[in-house]
Amino acid sequence: MNKSISFMVLALALGTHALPAHAAPVSSSEQEKTEIACVATLAILASDQERGGTAARNLPRLSTRGAMFAQHVGDRLVAKGQTREAVRDAILAAVATQQNAAKQGGAMRDLPEAQVQACVAMLDREIPVPPPPSLPRCAALSAIAYGSIPMADHKTTAARDLQTIASVLDHRAREALRASGKSGPQTDAEMGAARELAEVDVTRANDERSELEFEACLEMARP
Repeated sequence: MNKSISFMVLALALGTHALPAHAAPVSSSEQEKTEIACVATLAILASDQERGGTAARNLPRLSTRGAMFAQHVGDRLVAKGQTREAVRDAILAAVATQQNAAKQGGAMRDLPEAQVQACVAMLDREIPVPPPPSLPRCAALSAIAYGSIPMADHKTTAARDLQTIASVLDHRAREALRASGKSGPQTDAEMGAARELAEVDVTRANDERSELEFEACLEMARP
């Protein structure tokens, strides 16, 4: 299952409409069934976080890693002969089953705590949170992200926001380097080295670390 499908699964899970739980199981092992159930659990929790709910307030951000986890699970099932459509339907059915069970209990917070913790632990084993990125690396990643936006889209709100984030992170990174005793040329050199390394990383196929780091960078750019 490619990344666009994994993100589509999460996007559908975040919707407010009911999802029919009619898909036939696609897995033969208990481990695979557990993984599919955890994709659904993480999608529901990520949805709650995006809406500012309380069910997943004390958990780390789940949207990016949850999408990656969905991709990993899907890739393994497809490699064993399942179709992408069957995998998608199985995940959506699991989401629907858990949504319905939670609604009958009153709210998404009624997902069993043991289930939530087990799925988050599985996510942490499969896709560990990387060490916090440095400010120079965040400045580089955000600048690269902005530079990848087509010129025709530079006037969009999203593009202007990203430009602002890149500018803020660049300023904070340079201030931090100068505060540590770096001279102007040394600061420029370190910023340049961070940019070169980031460019190599983001051009790698399926470079998940950069995606996860960028999520942390957005937090660093907050006032």
